Amino acid sequence: MRSSVVVSIGLLVALSGCGEVASYRPPADVGVAPVDAGAPVDQPSVPDVGVEVPIDVVPGEVDAGEAAADVGGEALDAGEAPSDVPSVDVVTPTFDAGGRDLSERGPYVVATWMGTIAGTATMARALYPTASDTRLPLVIFAHGFQLGVGNYDGLLSHIASWGYVVVSIDYPGTLLSVDHRNVPRAMIAARTSLAQGVAGFPASSIIDANRTVVMGHSLGGKGAIMAVLDEPAFIAAVALDPVDDNPSPIGGVTEATPSIAPERMGRLTRPLALFGATQSRCLVFGQPCAPEGSNYLRFAAAAPTGARVGLYPLINFGHNDFVDTACGFQCTVCSRGAAPLDSRTRALRFLSVAFLERFARGEETLQPYVAGAGRDSFVSSGALWDGRTATLPRCP
Repeated sequence: MRSSVVVSIGLLVALSGCGEVASYRPPADVGVAPVDAGAPVDQPSVPDVGVEVPIDVVPGEVDAGEAAADVGGEALDAGEAPSDVPSVDVVTPTFDAGGRDLSERGPYVVATWMGTIAGTATMARALYPTASDTRLPLVIFAHGFQLGVGNYDGLLSHIASWGYVVVSIDYPGTLLSVDHRNVPRAMIAARTSLAQGVAGFPASSIIDANRTVVMGHSLGGKGAIMAVLDEPAFIAAVALDPVDDNPSPIGGVTEATPSIAPERMGRLTRPLALFGATQSRCLVFGQPCAPEGSNYLRFAAAAPTGARVGLYPLINFGHNDFVDTACGFQCTVCSRGAAPLDSRTRALRFLSVAFLERFARGEETLQPYVAGAGRDSFVSSGALWDGRTATLPRCP
């Protein structure tokens, strides 16, 4: 039996928004997959509970697949016997991006640097190509609530291997108090500092700050959206299971914990990738880590007509399955996806790089992975949810 202290801390962690060089050298043929030590550890299988999600309200370029329009049918009662859910990986998704499999490591050797960046809290962690003949796009990443700059090395080093300087930053906040506005403030300050040059950072000379993308997870994902709404210097945003407002039972919407969907989403003019996780709605300690009233679909639905939005709901994937290093108690307070996670993790890596290549490097041939046949192939394979209640995995 859990103590009330443990349960209270779990609720807070779940709901409040929910130097040394290490090199990796890929083979000359980037189509060959090296061993990836950063891949997430698969979690045990869990049973499911169906909940209806109104994906039909998503506007603009958002394409949830042909079947997404069919959200008819009733949500299943938690007491009903589970019905069969279609198996994953029914067909193989299209991993060919002009002869490149973006789910595999790219051609760049990646190194790691830890240091201070003005305007951010504690130490930043950068993953960057060790050499480049040209300046490279910059990705500024913000972690989720009570997580850290080193909890996403698998995904971020993967992105760096495709020719991006990725800087994971920290922002002020404690377990009991965090001002959501400090996340975009830290991102904006980091870009300014990196554009001017950070002392001791080996990648300063290869950064193209004019091609800066903001990215984040959970509260950091919300912060990335806030940053791209506030700062024209950011050319795009990638949000991993963002959580709006302040769904904590001890909190609420305030100036420090604002709601931005729908209130501010009408200002969106930059491309936005929204990665969701179907199991984030599931209860742990009596509450979900990403309530349906505050999750990625709310941001998508609030985007203006014609907005360039890529919607990627990873099926049977949990809120903290985006975290790919050990994170202790924090990773136990959110429902996890069913093992093995390989197909969804591979989709996450491919689609995140494809989105970046499309909008940070202007590769128009990758547009089908934003909205089109490329993205739909991941729906058909079972890596992305098709938006239908009948195929929504149940909760434990």
